[in-house]
Amino acid sequence: MATSFFDIVQRVYVYFSSSTHRWVVFTSHQPTLTVKPLSETRWESRIDAIKPLRYELGKVYDALLEIADDTSLTGSSGSTARSDAKALANSVAKFKFVVSIVVWYNILFEINITSKQLQAKDLDIHAAVQQLQHTQAYLVDCRNDIGFARMLVDAAEIAKDLEITPNFEAEPRLRRRKKQFAYEAEDEPVQDPKQNFKVNFFFVILDTAIGSVEERFEQMRTIESVFGFLYHIHGLQSKTSQEILECCMKLESALQHGDNRDLVASDLCGELQSIARRLSEETKSPQDVFRFILCQNLEDSLPNLCIALRILMTLPVSVASGERSFSKLKLIKTYIRSFMCQDRLVGLATLSIEHELAGKLDLKDLVIDFAQKKARKVQF
Repeated sequence: MATSFFDIVQRVYVYFSSSTHRWVVFTSHQPTLTVKPLSETRWESRIDAIKPLRYELGKVYDALLEIADDTSLTGSSGSTARSDAKALANSVAKFKFVVSIVVWYNILFEINITSKQLQAKDLDIHAAVQQLQHTQAYLVDCRNDIGFARMLVDAAEIAKDLEITPNFEAEPRLRRRKKQFAYEAEDEPVQDPKQNFKVNFFFVILDTAIGSVEERFEQMRTIESVFGFLYHIHGLQSKTSQEILECCMKLESALQHGDNRDLVASDLCGELQSIARRLSEETKSPQDVFRFILCQNLEDSLPNLCIALRILMTLPVSVASGERSFSKLKLIKTYIRSFMCQDRLVGLATLSIEHELAGKLDLKDLVIDFAQKKARKVQF
């Protein structure tokens, strides 16, 4: 169901964008929100593609009907354009498609907020974990009959604008599967279209989304459980020495490799208690604490805390592969450059990666040096 849904979304964009006449008709009905294409490398493009259908599906439907009823479109191309518009109009005017729009948009909108925050340069792991917990809680809260009912209410409003009945169409009757073994139980197919949509579409999408959030960010939660107490150094005054020592021992164990360790838990515990008394309520983040230590010239007095804060502040929240699935080398090495030597590819990749620095270089001396080395005439 999900694949066929996005196929229809992509067909709507391709249909309007492949003809200037159709695009003019579309913009006359909807001048603000335009249809967007789906991208294979940017999953975020899916919410951009669904947004005009979520809020202006009625105008998209009217544009398709106008083209389908346009008698000025003659010939084979005109007949094809009219029949395609009629087929798309019938596809988007189904209540199942309308509910799918609401479901996908609500899920992707919540995930998109988290994705934007994870891309922020000043985001730390503690804030990232909190944002992920909110997203997971929202998805779990939606996965029940009450959440499904809320989706149906929103879809019914869109269906009213389309002048269609807010009822699921009956599904074709499924052929009963033959049992391979006598002890197998017979799986009763879901006959009710509404129940079938909820079980085989709504719950499946939410289960996949919840599982992806839990799987991809499980390690981040593990790291936050080790370094989390360093985000509330000022609040450690309310904790006992034993509680602080247990957190420090857990951090020491995580940063230990064999007999080598980066810090001593007992010393770190004393340093935290000492610095917590000196911090003001405004000094909350690890960056503020580390800046305070540098301004007060306390690096030599608090070596273990400085090491812990440096490691914490250099931990990445996310990676580039979360948005882009290709590298600079893949962008450069096209089929035209398939026979290029490795050294030149490495050089082009370096220039592409460091394009800001390369743009500031003075190439005059490089050109003169290159001309002298490649000159065919030797100057005496």
